[in-house]
Amino acid sequence: MRILPLITLAIAIAMPMGLAAQEQRGVTSTREAVKAACQRDARLIYRTGGRTLPEVRAQMIAARRAYVRDCLAKGVAAAG
Repeated sequence: MRILPLITLAIAIAMPMGLAAQEQRGVTSTREAVKAACQRDARLIYRTGGRTLPEVRAQMIAARRAYVRDCLAKGVAAAG
């Protein structure tokens, strides 16, 4: 019967430490978050396959980079 309060106390003490560690690990700058979102969107919009011609692939990659650049400019301006 004494073990249950000890387990509860241990969980209550360990829980805030675990949450604090998660918060510190998850801290990213606004720019990094916006960039990651822009890159993800660009990959979804401008997909290239394995059988894509090299010329078309180069155009798609250029379009993807332009999209990320424009998206970053809009996202950082909107964020502050």
